[in-house]
Amino acid sequence: MASYLLQSYLDDSRRINPEKPALVDEHGSMSYDRLYVEANRLARCLASGGVKRQDRVVICMKRSALSVMAMLGVLKADAIYVPVDAKAPLERLLKVIADSAPSALICDDQLPPLLSGSEQGLQSLSLLVVLGPGKGDRLLFPANEGEKAACPLFEAIAPVYGQELCTFSAEPPSYSNIDTDAAYILYTSGSTGSPKGVVISHLNVMNYMQWAVDCFGIVSEDRVLGTAPFHFDMSTFDIYTALKAGATLCIAPERTLLFPGKLLDLMEQEAVTIWKGVSSLLMYLSSTGSIKPERIPSLDRVLFGGEVLPTRHLMNWMKVFPSKRFYNVYGPTEATGVSVYYPVERAPASVDETVPIGRACANTEVLLLTEENRPAQIGETGELCLRGSGLSSGYWNDEEKTARAFVPNPFGISRQDRIYRTGDLARTREDGMLVYQGRKDFQVKFMGYRIEMFEVEKAILSLENIHQAAVLLCTCGQSELSELVAFIEGPQAADADAILQGLGRSLPSYMVPKQIIPLERIPLTDRGKTDRAALQLYYQRHMQSMTKEEIG
Repeated sequence: MASYLLQSYLDDSRRINPEKPALVDEHGSMSYDRLYVEANRLARCLASGGVKRQDRVVICMKRSALSVMAMLGVLKADAIYVPVDAKAPLERLLKVIADSAPSALICDDQLPPLLSGSEQGLQSLSLLVVLGPGKGDRLLFPANEGEKAACPLFEAIAPVYGQELCTFSAEPPSYSNIDTDAAYILYTSGSTGSPKGVVISHLNVMNYMQWAVDCFGIVSEDRVLGTAPFHFDMSTFDIYTALKAGATLCIAPERTLLFPGKLLDLMEQEAVTIWKGVSSLLMYLSSTGSIKPERIPSLDRVLFGGEVLPTRHLMNWMKVFPSKRFYNVYGPTEATGVSVYYPVERAPASVDETVPIGRACANTEVLLLTEENRPAQIGETGELCLRGSGLSSGYWNDEEKTARAFVPNPFGISRQDRIYRTGDLARTREDGMLVYQGRKDFQVKFMGYRIEMFEVEKAILSLENIHQAAVLLCTCGQSELSELVAFIEGPQAADADAILQGLGRSLPSYMVPKQIIPLERIPLTDRGKTDRAALQLYYQRHMQSMTKEEIG
């Protein structure tokens, strides 16, 4: 039994309590025993299809129990899973496939028809596995030679369907990986205009899980709510704390996130005890007046992160639920998950009070470095840099980006001692607590996602008749809600519908600006750079004038 690999969590929890529900989704529940059996079969299916140690396997499915089973099956095959957004534009999906060069693709029955015509970009694939319900008895792939000719990719790939997995042995395969081998690759928004893959090892995640399960007291009786997309690093906590503790992961259907009442109903129905939610979702539940003292009685631990939660909304949560425990958590994808955390022992006294991000987690060290690369003093702002076993080995297939972000520790004694420069700014209070101060560059966190503004701007500039563009995250007046706003210069700038339609073909929905503001000329600083401060001021005046017009 390889206790130093992530799949050992499943193997151990299944041995202790095989009939306990491991996963719950809208379709039902999956016991630890069934999850173990199906993951073993998928692993053997992948191996028989030519998947080898450390090969990449792309998983493109809606968030469900089957998605988690697929991840574990890939790990049991000694391979690396690459989760992607099933709703992402085809262009972005193809970029990830081209970059990761997977030997297999696991998907549901919605994706394959969309790939027809894109075969040239999928040449690395040797195996296709289709999981989930089909459409009656009709296969989605060509059944005769005439139909095969219309879909060249699948002439060489005979798809394996979920129901065929039962033909493979349920015995666990032997593992060859070691803990420093990659477990998965998460693609994030890249500053070059293309997504970049962060490589995360078994050791990275197990270091994180050892701390998280102990720190938050997660046990087998717990029921963990999963609201984060599986291509987003917040889901690592959901999946692997539950598996390590032998607890139950309750996977929220995507549509419930759009309706606060339904999400709370789900928490009550599944008797959820712990939730790590993106701050914007907690803010949404608070601002809509959905949280009430009599609701979600089973929930006792709430972790929030991904972006700053406005103090007024944290105050509201703690006023409505005084007996629940709240934790502010912080950590970039490049450091696997949570690197710094702060137990909120008391509600803030006023909306002006800043809630710290806290102290470093176990086996993690935080360095605050000034522009001169010296340690920042108490109260002095510095760039937040991280070191420890949670640190990624770098970006997939990109040594240059890796070398820029993962640099030698200026105070280390060996070349192997690296730190990750997050680009986030922070300061240390007198009590040792870290306080987040914003971004060093123009990367932002929005709806829990990390977005490089340059990637959005590049997509806009790829459209016809656009001369210049600047994208900012702007706050909408007193509501404290933020949205992406694009300021655009050029003949096509006034045609917002055409711009949004064009962006929808190349960007995921969360990266598409909600407002398009045409400008005759984008303001520049005296150094010839976009004057973002002037744009923020313009936006505030623009919103005020619109409000006056509505009142009038």
